[in-house]
Amino acid sequence: MRKAILFFASALLLFIAGSAWIALYPNVPADLGGVENLDAHALRVRIPVGEGDHLDGWYVRGTRPATVILFAGYARDHRRMWRYAHFLLRDGYHVLAVDFRSARMLDRKPTTLGYWELRDARAALDWVRARPESRDQRVALFGESLGGSVALAVASERPDVSAVVADCPFASADASIADGFRLVLHLPPYPLAPLARQLGRLITGHDPGEFDATAALRALNGRPVLLIQTRMGDRFSRSQVERLTTAAGPGTETWTVDDARHTEVWIQHREEYERRAGGFLAARLGGIVAPPEPGAGGAKGAKPSGRPQAKPFARRRGS
Repeated sequence: MRKAILFFASALLLFIAGSAWIALYPNVPADLGGVENLDAHALRVRIPVGEGDHLDGWYVRGTRPATVILFAGYARDHRRMWRYAHFLLRDGYHVLAVDFRSARMLDRKPTTLGYWELRDARAALDWVRARPESRDQRVALFGESLGGSVALAVASERPDVSAVVADCPFASADASIADGFRLVLHLPPYPLAPLARQLGRLITGHDPGEFDATAALRALNGRPVLLIQTRMGDRFSRSQVERLTTAAGPGTETWTVDDARHTEVWIQHREEYERRAGGFLAARLGGIVAPPEPGAGGAKGAKPSGRPQAKPFARRRGS
């Protein structure tokens, strides 16, 4: 009996340790959602962050004096965000999409659900503000899932952010970890979530459950936020949706659906998504919403949206 208990405990610890490692360094697939990859039209830039490190960024010039910075979610990189860049460029905005250092191929940082990702996002905003052409422009942050939570937090720190679009952000990192066990792995969150959080702290030196996006949203009281959520409960629980909705201030527009999976509202409601997000940003950044391209509407999957109406850059390194 004692050997059986020891074996079970050892197996459980190995499972948790392995799961924690995979969670910290997940596979990052290309996820274009059916749109054209804009890498070839973008200027590849190196954005300084910390001492001796950098972010990889992809910058596409628009026609209006406003910039939108795009942050992908967990286990995704900038290519995921090109689906949104297509309509943002169509509306005339400059676009900067970045890879968090936890999503890059070389010298990769672990995913920390906030610690490294917040530093990366701040560096991206600083880079935009340091450029003479965009120093005085209006800037919006647009993020998905983890990227949406990070966008809320950075905006709460920086009054020079004019607007935020947060698509399916988590309410708090600890709730995200618990929901990962409950809704994704279909395992009891206790004691697995606290153990995974402790392992994450041990491996990275930072608490992966510390980040509170609800507090950041509350701190944005009165400032423009478009909060997009789903009640389907396949990744984040309805309680997280309710926490964020309750924290939304008078400047927040909320759009919550019941028929889309996590971060798939654009896929299910592409025409309405682009109309809502485009109209929200136009009202805060200035400009107009361009008509949707043929084949952009409808649920059940996305259609290619064609080449963005922005001047392509010759590919070169530098900032």
